Amino acid sequence: MGTPERWLILSYFSKIDGMACAQHIDDRIPCLVAAGIEPLMLTGVCGGDWSEFVHNKACSVAPSGLRFELRHFRKRGGFVRLATVLLNLLILPLYLMEKLLIDLDSQWSWFPLAIRKGRKICSESRPDLIYSTGGPASAHLAAFVLARRSGLPWIAEFQDPLVHDDWLRSRLAQKFYTWLERLICNRADAVVFLTDQARRNASARTDLGGRGHVVYPGSEPAAMPQVAYEQGPCFRIAHFGSLGGSRNIKVFLEALQQLFAEYPELAAVVRLDLYGSCDQLSKKLITLFPMTGVICDFGRIPRCESLVAMKRCDLLLLIQNTEKFSSETIPSKTYEYLHTGRPILGLVYHNAELEQMLAGLGHTAVTADSALRVKQAILDCYEGWSGERQSCQPQPSPFTVKSAVSHLLAIVATPEKILSDETS
Repeated sequence: MGTPERWLILSYFSKIDGMACAQHIDDRIPCLVAAGIEPLMLTGVCGGDWSEFVHNKACSVAPSGLRFELRHFRKRGGFVRLATVLLNLLILPLYLMEKLLIDLDSQWSWFPLAIRKGRKICSESRPDLIYSTGGPASAHLAAFVLARRSGLPWIAEFQDPLVHDDWLRSRLAQKFYTWLERLICNRADAVVFLTDQARRNASARTDLGGRGHVVYPGSEPAAMPQVAYEQGPCFRIAHFGSLGGSRNIKVFLEALQQLFAEYPELAAVVRLDLYGSCDQLSKKLITLFPMTGVICDFGRIPRCESLVAMKRCDLLLLIQNTEKFSSETIPSKTYEYLHTGRPILGLVYHNAELEQMLAGLGHTAVTADSALRVKQAILDCYEGWSGERQSCQPQPSPFTVKSAVSHLLAIVATPEKILSDETS
């Protein structure tokens, strides 16, 4: 057997438990290795280590990036925690100045040292391809420079749209990300999107042409714990993941109140369990909810424990942001949910792809901003659980990590062929 293909993989986030951006690439690594790929990892400093193969880390250079990374180190406690607190105080004036001048994401300045480390990896390990992913756009900027200097084919994968209608940052930031999106879509050998709507929108703004591809990331069914579902005395609805901004439980709680007003006896049976972080709005909504004992906030728990809780609940709750960019994103938790075998209630906002995905596999999708429709959906799901009506049986999900990697490998074959044709 010859030497496996080598991919230089740039992902700022990796090896961080419970973080979707990290989980996205971490779950793919074993499948890539099984396919004969040798990963050469280049990541940020916040996560753990890949001890099985080459793994280099680079830190950010701007105050915002350093503060972000120091917050992760602070979790280690002891002297490290004290040192990071002091360093944060020293950086604070520079951080405030940066935010006044440059209102970009905290990881924007990762690319200079990532380029430096990437050039060393290219020189010593000689990768065959560059693959940038992992959330922050700085990975793509670093990959562009490395691909241009090395002549290697470059696959860029957007986990979230760089540019969208619900823009909250400065005009300068919007101009920068618009320029960067055009650069990536014009220069990468292939660009991967997580939804077809995201691909279409980016194609309308850039010269993407036929180099845009859609790969639904999926989840790993083998990661699901072997836990048998047992129906208990209460109808337990569970939400997993962070709640913040327009992705909150306001509409769902309004629907619950309407349900309890119409069917008071259900207040003693229906329960809402929350796993993950809540912003101040969601915490306030929980506090103001008039029925006690209905909501239980478990906070953040390890991924392995959350998977067990998923399989034991009666109904999984999926909530989208009620903003325009929701039309081109699918929450990463969706794919884990689909492998649990439990029914899903999705609060979907102007996203036909997600609606079709859920409905096609026997789940329920309703408009995210309509409390009336959500109330009826909760009642329907409850009646299916209680046996008052025939319940829909969830179908096995085809969206696996293995299928996503197979699709990615098929896409990669094209730029490699282009490169060999050009150099022959």
